Amino acid sequence: MNPTQIQTTQGLPRLAIIAAVARNGVIGRGNGLIWHLPADLAHFKRVTLGHPILMGRKTWESIGRPLPGRRNIVISRDPGYVARGAESAGSLQEALALCTDVPEVFVVGGAQIYAEALPLAQQLWLTEIHAEPQGDARFPAWNRADFIEASRDPHPAQGDLPAFDFVLYERSVRTA
Repeated sequence: MNPTQIQTTQGLPRLAIIAAVARNGVIGRGNGLIWHLPADLAHFKRVTLGHPILMGRKTWESIGRPLPGRRNIVISRDPGYVARGAESAGSLQEALALCTDVPEVFVVGGAQIYAEALPLAQQLWLTEIHAEPQGDARFPAWNRADFIEASRDPHPAQGDLPAFDFVLYERSVRTA
């Protein structure tokens, strides 16, 4: 992590990203998910429950409601945007500043917010899906050398559902 990132995140909660990502980087199509994996939805709930979740406006609108048991914060460049049942923020930094009272927050999408959050993320909770679907939303490219794999939980394909792995990556601390 460079000194700029350390200054940017001082006093703010630890930032984690959670996403389901296909082999080709696809995370969605038409403002929605491509797959319906019950185990992934349960994993998402288990990991994020009790933590604030930060998301972009399009992700919020695709979900259509606040996710229970979590503080929902919607990031939109539109200063007049109202997310009924959630808090609104004009930027990722503003959303993080709303959460100084908690140790950790999760960024839950979409592609633009993931790209903005990636340089600040200390953890990536990725469901790596063994498929290459067509889609119009992609997870941002990331340098795997900046992270270490802390855990991997493989799940075999079942019927029409592809195989996938729950993988936790932790940002590595490298010295110069």
